[in-house]
Amino acid sequence: MSSVKDIIIHHTAGRVTGEYPSLRIVQDGCTGLSGAISQLGLGRSEKLYVLVAGKAYHAGSNKDNSIFGNLSAIGIEVESKCTSADDTSHTHWPEVQWESYVQGVKALQATYGIPTSCVIGHREAAIPTGRKIDSNFSMTEFRAAINK
Repeated sequence: MSSVKDIIIHHTAGRVTGEYPSLRIVQDGCTGLSGAISQLGLGRSEKLYVLVAGKAYHAGSNKDNSIFGNLSAIGIEVESKCTSADDTSHTHWPEVQWESYVQGVKALQATYGIPTSCVIGHREAAIPTGRKIDSNFSMTEFRAAINK
């Protein structure tokens, strides 16, 4: 990675059960996408997985590759069955997982000097608009939580 400029929030939309059933795919990649899909993973509990140090392939096509690209963005892929992008709250997330997400992002912000304005949902950076639905919770609520 050239420098860390932002944090991109993702979710797996994977299996309904298990701590982190998407671990192998997120860590090793999948057909057409080799290597880690994000630097960090968050299971359904409070466990945070460090998957790779350095570049991961999570950003995809985005509105500004110099800011939101794989060389300058930390990706966190959280295990979640949720697939709707209601953007209203986090009520469909286990509270322990939500709090771990908030605390993990706060720690990354402190370490890399990333302002809250540079913590974004994948759907906020992805192009074309509508290509991605993650995060599937309110980013306004999430940014307020990391500012507490």
